[in-house]
Amino acid sequence: MRVTSLASPPGIEPNNFFGKEFVSRNESIDDILKRYYDFCTVNRGMQPRVAKDYREYAARFLKASDGVISEESIRQYLVLFLSKKPKTYNNQLEGLRSFIGRFLNRMDIIGRFKRVWQPTSYERILPAREQIRKGLEALEKDDERALYLMYATSGIRKSEALKLKQDEIDRALGCVKPKHDTRTKRAGVSFYNAECTVYMDNLTFKKGKVFRIGKERFKAMWDKASERANFRITPQVLRVWQSTELGELGVPDRYVDVFQGRAPKKMIARFYTGKELLRLKRIYDKADLRALK
Repeated sequence: MRVTSLASPPGIEPNNFFGKEFVSRNESIDDILKRYYDFCTVNRGMQPRVAKDYREYAARFLKASDGVISEESIRQYLVLFLSKKPKTYNNQLEGLRSFIGRFLNRMDIIGRFKRVWQPTSYERILPAREQIRKGLEALEKDDERALYLMYATSGIRKSEALKLKQDEIDRALGCVKPKHDTRTKRAGVSFYNAECTVYMDNLTFKKGKVFRIGKERFKAMWDKASERANFRITPQVLRVWQSTELGELGVPDRYVDVFQGRAPKKMIARFYTGKELLRLKRIYDKADLRALK
């Protein structure tokens, strides 16, 4: 497929204009997407995983619009997401803002579209402790159980746990310090509890990743856990559950934010070593967070 049409700004010949660069309108979509991926990683400084997501947004739009880039084709595309959650619509719009507005330099087209209102506070249903326990019981391997409880008791993000390396864990303290720092997300300093330690101690630590669980097995473990618990359990659900539980156990929000990587970088760095790290450990232990009983 090739781009067949691109609305031109005033004073520019339509046959010569394509975004910031004067190139052939018949450039293949594969070539455009390759340049766009490079733009995301180099010009915008995105992590490769994020750049791939943005490239996928652009590819999906170009396929749906038959390569026509115009206000009308954008409108027809976004209509498909109006019936979905506001977050889904807004994610699609942000993807188009990046591709059409920043990469193609056509904010005059995409700038006419606004984000839909998204509630900032709402009640989220979380699993009961008994459901979390049943989810664990569905898993048969210790590395899966260790990973499951790592999410539930440390509150680290999905990608942080999967990329976790041996030197990012202090097994004596039960401390986790992922090396994750991007433009929008930073890693915190967190801990895992005694329930998780039982399975972590059964793991053989090697160089490289702590959790060597492939995509298919990773997906299967959450499907099994969810079926047994009769509740859709995911790493994100356990992350929210952990922060909610810590709050109910009296841990101040500023420390929960450190555990989950939402605090300012300077504050997180303060707790990285020494007496401050031990103080953070005391705060975590005093809460006595339990996922299973």
